Amino acid sequence: MNIVIIGAIILILILLTVIRRIGRRLTEQQIIQSQHVVNQALNAVLPALASQLAVKEPAKAIRTTLVANIWGHEVMAFECQLPISRQFPLGQVKDTLSRALEEYDAKEKLPRFDEQPYALVLTDVWYQEQTSGCYLHLDIAHIINAETAAYLRDLAKLNQPL
Repeated sequence: MNIVIIGAIILILILLTVIRRIGRRLTEQQIIQSQHVVNQALNAVLPALASQLAVKEPAKAIRTTLVANIWGHEVMAFECQLPISRQFPLGQVKDTLSRALEEYDAKEKLPRFDEQPYALVLTDVWYQEQTSGCYLHLDIAHIINAETAAYLRDLAKLNQPL
């Protein structure tokens, strides 16, 4: 009797491990696909905006990285940093990039989650001075699932004045 119970427990643990691995692989595939969409969008819109944003290397292919996984494993949010020669007001930069991403989104008819108005949303923009120069940081969310939509709602709550 005890052997049957121990065997059943071991079998359940093995099944849970396999299911978890399959879930991770699916999430990793979704991240790769989502990151590809964001990279394509940035590579499509940034060359035309390079002079407006003072980007130093507009011809260089832009690659993003996953934003820290603080928000959850299925949040499709990515960042990139671009070397720039001068800074413009962040509001102006955010408006210019947001408009360009919205136009790209409409032109490409990107799929989006639920009732979201756009598939790509510029969530943050900031400058960082480094010894190697100044960089423009961009955070972009690809809203293709409930977790990323919830991430945007959380960001909106955080950005409200106290």
